[in-house]
Amino acid sequence: MGQAREPKTETEEDTQNRGALWETLKSLLFILGTAILATIAVRNSVNPYIHKIWGASHDFWGELWNRVYDMFGRNDHLAHHLGSALSSIIYFVVFNAVFLFCDITGKPSWLLKYKVQEGKNEPVDQKKLWSCIRTSAFNLLVVSPVFTLVLYPMALALGSYHKGQLPTFERLLVEFVVFTLVEEVMFYYSHRLLHSPRFYAKYHKKHHEWTAPIGITSIYCTPLEMVCSNLLPSIMGPMIMQSHIFVAWIWIALVIFSTTLAHGGYHVPFLFSPEAHDYHHKTFNCWFGTIGILDKLHKTDKPFCGSIQEVRHYVSFSLTPVKELHPDPADRLATASCTKVE
Repeated sequence: MGQAREPKTETEEDTQNRGALWETLKSLLFILGTAILATIAVRNSVNPYIHKIWGASHDFWGELWNRVYDMFGRNDHLAHHLGSALSSIIYFVVFNAVFLFCDITGKPSWLLKYKVQEGKNEPVDQKKLWSCIRTSAFNLLVVSPVFTLVLYPMALALGSYHKGQLPTFERLLVEFVVFTLVEEVMFYYSHRLLHSPRFYAKYHKKHHEWTAPIGITSIYCTPLEMVCSNLLPSIMGPMIMQSHIFVAWIWIALVIFSTTLAHGGYHVPFLFSPEAHDYHHKTFNCWFGTIGILDKLHKTDKPFCGSIQEVRHYVSFSLTPVKELHPDPADRLATASCTKVE
């Protein structure tokens, strides 16, 4: 008879991992519970004002939608295919224009002080830039419209992209929360998969040629990555929620704006922080999501945690650059040494 196997004992690391997972879940439950209670508490007092403000805004957006719909002759196919393609192109060009102009010319000079990786892309390498422009243009002008064309039958089957009245304020909030969570889940896992040895070299290495990214590198990638890690995560939320096509366009504008800032290389006051994703491009091995929930859950934020970039990772409301508010430890030591010498 074979010897009985000894039961495996739980290691200290297993205990810590389980504890970290439980702490993360407790934090999520606390945040969700607080949000629900706060919503219930203020609903009756604030609701009339919200409806009054949203009512006027709703009329504005509703009228704007009707004008846009009229531009396409109230043709659903034209609005979906041409409208979606044109809106994405306009968003991408407009959001990237200022950053790209500064990357090429170094003007306006005041923007340079907000560079995340100081001294990088000042100015940007012209050969790399034109390669990036060609690839990004192909993804924007070919891959994305073809994807939209192929996706349309599925969207209709799910009842998405209806052209009726715009949603209520409460419905809009719910939809945007769902959009954010769906994008986080789909982007995180598709992104981690692209970083696996089996897929990285062939499908994702191209995107990581830029260790100090600029705005347009957000879609500098292979067509497979463009579809699986950029387009699908951003559009599945509106499809699942059967959202109005105009709401989907607004959401896509926010997605493009957010990813432009994440890759832009500038930590500009009052705008989303790019520190986490910039750190990902610099180190390759952490922060695979968009808002950090799944990175915290799977502990793929570990290298980022405790870094000076984590300290700077917040929306700044000061005109002083965050790298001056929170200087590198080496800079602090150098400053202290100089002070002692003096």
